[in-house]
Amino acid sequence: MQFDYTARDKNGKEITGTISATSKLEAADKLFNEKRLNVVSLEQADTKKDPEKKPNTAPSTKSNSKITKNSGHSAQGFMNSINEFLATHAKVLPKDKAIVFLLLAVMINAGLSIVKALKILSKQSENPKLKMVLEDIAKKVEGGVRFSDGLKEYSEIFLESEIGMIEAGEASGQLNKTLVNLATETEKSSGLSKKIKSAMIYPAVVVTILIGAVFLVMTMVIPKLGELFSGAGAELPFATQLLVNTSNWFIGDTLIMPNWLWLICIMVGGVILINWWKKTPTGKVSWDRFLLNLPIFGMLNKKAALASFSRQLALLSDSGVAIVCSLEITANAVGNEVYRLRLLEVKADVERGIAIHKSIEGDKLFPDLVVSMIAVGEQTAQLGAVTQKIAVFYDEEVDTYVKNLSTIMEPVIIVVIGVMVGGLVAAIMQPIMELTDVAALA
Repeated sequence: MQFDYTARDKNGKEITGTISATSKLEAADKLFNEKRLNVVSLEQADTKKDPEKKPNTAPSTKSNSKITKNSGHSAQGFMNSINEFLATHAKVLPKDKAIVFLLLAVMINAGLSIVKALKILSKQSENPKLKMVLEDIAKKVEGGVRFSDGLKEYSEIFLESEIGMIEAGEASGQLNKTLVNLATETEKSSGLSKKIKSAMIYPAVVVTILIGAVFLVMTMVIPKLGELFSGAGAELPFATQLLVNTSNWFIGDTLIMPNWLWLICIMVGGVILINWWKKTPTGKVSWDRFLLNLPIFGMLNKKAALASFSRQLALLSDSGVAIVCSLEITANAVGNEVYRLRLLEVKADVERGIAIHKSIEGDKLFPDLVVSMIAVGEQTAQLGAVTQKIAVFYDEEVDTYVKNLSTIMEPVIIVVIGVMVGGLVAAIMQPIMELTDVAALA
């Protein structure tokens, strides 16, 4: 993609041009690190409006003007309502935040005020919700509110760890460095989540298709075969009889509603109930503990939680946030309720003077490697650097685990599907073969 930019060099001279990059984040990074330019504005070239393009000035009749005015007013109001609704409920992705953090750092470094930078970013943002949020935060900051305090009002978008780091950056006067680090780590966290989701997509899709196929067989194929078998009067094998009985239940009725519809309602109700339960204090802990104890995916979830814990603690430590406050923010940002509660216990231990590595020593949630490295970090006063290395290690572990999991899952799923299909075919074909043998003897 091509991006048009306006930037200033180290002497303050304004430079305009075009740069090739795969994303706006990469374009800003190239300008800042490779060309040593401070970005003032940056937008995708093919989305810019053509200044030569003039509005259509073709004449129209008076009656047409009246119709356009009246209908256009109501249509415009309706469209504005729809746009406002969509903007309010739009989702802000991690990559959107990463771009904001990086460009904000670049513009502040170029000498722009944070209010001016936020206003520019709000105009350039392609995400409607983020545009509204940045506009509102810019107004608040212009009115005397701190940037970090403005972010706190949008806790559904900005994580507590992100707000905590920005707050520390404001206090230490290193907001630029903090924002650049946030942009990098937000991209990494986003990539980690994508890897985990990608590992689960394939089995989820296959299971969904399999359920749909079984449903069709039970409601459309087996009933026809059941009529054939009953007409022959032969005794059916156990597997075939079980299949026919199950099919009869599927197409049967209970309280004037088909049983298959009851089954779908029960499944949908179960999903809704589980989602509600997962939001309760007890449900959060139980569900996250279940995820950590899954036979295959449990280890993946554990590695991801450790990577998140290490990354957040490293960033907060390097930003100058007090260790007790860092542990509390990390606990609330780790993304797993079991780890959150355990880290809050660690925070309480640290407040009593117990070292972090002593508090987590012997805990199954923290491998010996993590305990040993944190101990080294505490003893050498390099906790931020050490936990950053832990985060890098577990990022690589998750990447390797996902690749291996994808390789293993495919043959396993094929075998499972083969066994199910083979059993289904055997249950159907066995009585048919017996009827064929009887007919041949006759």
